[in-house]
Amino acid sequence: MEYVCLAAGRGTRMGSLSRYLQKCMYPIGLHPFLEYSIRNLVLHSDFNPDEDSLTLVIGHHQEQVRSYFGSEYQGLKIRYVQQQQQLGTSHAIHLAYETLLPTSSIIAWLADLYVPIELFDEIRSHSSDNVQTLAMATPGTSSEIQVTVEKNIVTRSWKGSSGLVDIGLWKLAPDILGAMMERHEGEYRIMPNLQHAIESGKQIVALFAEEWVHLGGNEPSTKDNLRAVIERVLELEQST
Repeated sequence: MEYVCLAAGRGTRMGSLSRYLQKCMYPIGLHPFLEYSIRNLVLHSDFNPDEDSLTLVIGHHQEQVRSYFGSEYQGLKIRYVQQQQQLGTSHAIHLAYETLLPTSSIIAWLADLYVPIELFDEIRSHSSDNVQTLAMATPGTSSEIQVTVEKNIVTRSWKGSSGLVDIGLWKLAPDILGAMMERHEGEYRIMPNLQHAIESGKQIVALFAEEWVHLGGNEPSTKDNLRAVIERVLELEQST
């Protein structure tokens, strides 16, 4: 299985912190935030070091990510793809697609999302080739990332009408990955391009996560969200 993590963004919501720190490298305990998800990838039940690999799409403060993770992490092979221009998340994942040229679905996630072991298990073993992971919206969440789901099928992946939101974890087939530059909404974003895929006749199935732990929140403030994320990640890690 090919895994792709999008770790190129500037993290503008983190204010002055992002001037000197890549958001996903924010320290949680003695480890950067991203390490917890990568470690969970290695620990999930279907991980195969002989067949699985991770591509990190990097850009802003890329040297921090490269120097920390190197070319291998606990048996997981790591390669890097540089996003020289910050053109959006679908541009980033399309760069990975052009590098990998996969012949089957890949699993991708945003680097500011905490992915627990069980969620890696669920999305990898899911029978559908195209999966969008959803959770209940939290206070302050933009209505743009709400989706509409009917009988576990995503009918609108962008500007939907439910209380469910895209959390930034996907399983996507090559035909959808290859069309990730079709729609431009201020920048090249994944969700509008998933909506383009749906309108083109592709089927995307919903996977429901119990919670959404991520560094992108700013309610009631960025500082308060960071504090809550630190506490929750450390709590979850103690239970694994």
